[in-house]
Amino acid sequence: MAVQLTERGLSISGQEVPVYSGAIHYWRLERELWPQILDRVQELGFGMIETYIPWSVHEIEPGSFDWGTTDSRKDVEAFMRLCEERGIWLLVRPGPLINAELTWFGFPEWVLLDPAVQARTAVGSLHLDAAWGLHPPHQFPVPSYASETFYAYVEQWFAAVCPIIVRHLAPTGCIVGVQSDNETCYLFHDRAYATDYSDASLALYRAFLKERYSSIDALNAAYQSTYHLFEAVEPPRDCQVRQRADMAWHVDWVMYKEYQIRWSIARIARMLRAHGIQGVPIFHDVAFQFRTPLDVANLEREPDIDWVGMNLYRNKESHRATTQYIRYLVGTTQLPFVPEFGSGIWSHHGLTPTPAEQEFITLLALMYGLKALNFYMLVERERWQGSPITRHGAFRSEYAAFYKCLLAFAQQYQLWSMRRSPEVLVLLNFDLGRYAALASTLHFAHADLYGFPRELFTVDLDLGFQWDVAREADDRRYDNWLGTVISTLDSRHQDYDLSDTHMDPARLRRYPLVFVPTVDFMSKDDQANLLAYAEQGGQLILGPGIPYLDPALQPCEVLKKFIEAPGKTEVGLGSIWWVSQQEVPATVDALVQPGEYQCDDPQIQLTLHKNKEHRLLFVANPGELQRETVIRFPGKRRLRKVWKEECNRSGEGTIALQLEPYTVQIWEVLHD
Repeated sequence: MAVQLTERGLSISGQEVPVYSGAIHYWRLERELWPQILDRVQELGFGMIETYIPWSVHEIEPGSFDWGTTDSRKDVEAFMRLCEERGIWLLVRPGPLINAELTWFGFPEWVLLDPAVQARTAVGSLHLDAAWGLHPPHQFPVPSYASETFYAYVEQWFAAVCPIIVRHLAPTGCIVGVQSDNETCYLFHDRAYATDYSDASLALYRAFLKERYSSIDALNAAYQSTYHLFEAVEPPRDCQVRQRADMAWHVDWVMYKEYQIRWSIARIARMLRAHGIQGVPIFHDVAFQFRTPLDVANLEREPDIDWVGMNLYRNKESHRATTQYIRYLVGTTQLPFVPEFGSGIWSHHGLTPTPAEQEFITLLALMYGLKALNFYMLVERERWQGSPITRHGAFRSEYAAFYKCLLAFAQQYQLWSMRRSPEVLVLLNFDLGRYAALASTLHFAHADLYGFPRELFTVDLDLGFQWDVAREADDRRYDNWLGTVISTLDSRHQDYDLSDTHMDPARLRRYPLVFVPTVDFMSKDDQANLLAYAEQGGQLILGPGIPYLDPALQPCEVLKKFIEAPGKTEVGLGSIWWVSQQEVPATVDALVQPGEYQCDDPQIQLTLHKNKEHRLLFVANPGELQRETVIRFPGKRRLRKVWKEECNRSGEGTIALQLEPYTVQIWEVLHD
C-alpha cells in the first residue's frame, strides 16, 4: 500500500506522517473562501484535514448529481485540488451514513422513505412498524443495514463518488484514508430489543445462527427447542428470560446485533475497494460505545477494516470518561485514534466547551496515550459552535491560540512517538456486557434525552447465580469488583490501560499483570485465552468469582479446573489469583510496582511519556479546586515546565507544585 497504518500514524511512501487533522465541510462554506480558510488551517500548523462527502448533498434527485455545476460549493474535486496545491493530506468519509447534524443524516430522503430500506421495531401490527430516529431537526425512519435494497442504493452512490476519490488517492493525490460508513450502530438504537426486526435483518440473523450452529439439531440442543428449520427461528423481542434454558436464545440475539454491525461495515469497505479505493487504509469510527453491540477488538480484526477509532465529545466535568475511553483505545487498537475529537459542539448541546475546557480535555487525552485525532469541527458551520476558525475564514482568537500552541508543541516533542509503559491492563468482561444488554426491556434511541431513570429499562433476573451478576455487569459503578480495581489503581497513581476479553491475545501478553472481573459464566474461548496468558508467564487477577459456566449457562470449567479456592494458583510459567473485592487494595499493593513518580494527593493524576529524545511528565488536576501537591521520586530531578509558560524546578526526592482547577501541566525531565 502507498499509505500504511503504523502505531504512530501513517507511513506515506515511506514518510512518517502523524494524524493530527481537523474537519472542514466544504459544501457548507462559500467557495471563494476555501483558499482563505485553508490558509488559516495551515497557519495553525495542520498538515492534514478531514471531510465528509455527503450523499444527500450531491445526489439532488434520484440519479442526478451536482458536483459543482449548479452549486459551486459542491465541487469537491476542486476542494481536493486545492489541498494538493497546498500539500495538505486529506481523510474522506463518503458514508453512506454521515450524520454531521444534517437532516436525514446525509441520506437522500427517498432512500429512507423506501419501505424496503427501513429497519423495524419489535412491536406493532404484523411487525411492520418502522424504527424512527429521534434526531434534530425532526425524526426520520432508520435504515436496515441488512437490506439488499439499501445496498443497491449505496452501490449507485459509490459508483458516482468513488471515481472522484480514486483520482486523488495518495501518493500522487491528497487522500490518505477513507472511512467505511459512520458510527454504524442502528443510528443509536443500540439497545438489544429496539431494532432491527425487518425481514432482511431476520434473514441475516438466521444465516448467522446457521453459521454458528451448523445444524438445526445443535441449535435445538442449545435452546431446548424443536425447530425443524433455521428459517423458523424467531428472535426475542424483549427480555423473555424465565429460566436458564432461555439464556442461549437471548445471548445469540445480542451476538447477532454485534455481527450485523461488523458484517455491514466490512461489506461497505469491500464495496469501496471494488470501486477502486486501493492503496490507502479504510477506517471506521465508533460513536462512543466500547461494549455490545460494538465489539471494537473484533471489528479491527476484520480483514476488510484496517483501523478503528472512537469519537469523543466531553466537557471538563466528564473527564473521568475521557481518560477511560483513551485508556481503552490504547489497550485495544493498533493506532489509538479519535476520528471526531470535539472542537466545539453541535448547536443543540447544552454546554459549549470553553477554550480552557478544550485545552484540558485534549491534553488529558494525550496524557493517556492518544496518538491520532481529528478535531471536529476545526472550521465552524451551521448547527455548530465553538470552533477555532469561523466559516468566514477568520480566527476565533480565544480558541485558535490553543490549537496553534498544541500543533507546535506536538511537532517539537513528536508526541505521536512517545509511549507510556503501564505494566497493568484492566479487562472489561465482554460477557458481562452482553448480560447487561439482554437483561433489559424495550426502549428506543435517545430515550436518555427525556431523563428517564435507567432502572426503567433494566430487568432483574433470578437465575441462581453464586455472585451478584447484575452488580458486576455495571461498568459505571465504582463500588463493585471492577470499580474497586480502577479506583485503587487511580488513588495509588498506578498507570494502566483498558481493553476487554476479546482483545488480541498477542496484545494481552504485553502486560505483566491483568485484572479481569469474573462471575459465574464466561465464554470458553475467553477463558482459554486468559489461561494461555497465565501459562505463558502472566499474572492474572480474577474476582469476585470463578466461572464454571458458559454464557448460555452450560458447564464450562476451563479456568475452574486449575482453581479450587481463593488465593494464588501457579499455572505454567505464570499464576492466577482469585481475589475478593475486599482483598483488591492489598493485592494491588502487593503485585503492582509503584510508578517512578508519585504524589500523596489521590486526586492528582500522573503519567510519564518517553521517546528517544525526551521524557515528559504529565500532571493533571481534574477537580474544581486549586490543589497544592508534592511530587515524589527517587534521587535528584530537574524539571522544566514546557507547556505554555516555562519554568524550572529542581529537587531531591520531592518537588512541590500548584495546579489550577481542570488543568494539565507538562514537565520535561531534563536529567536524573
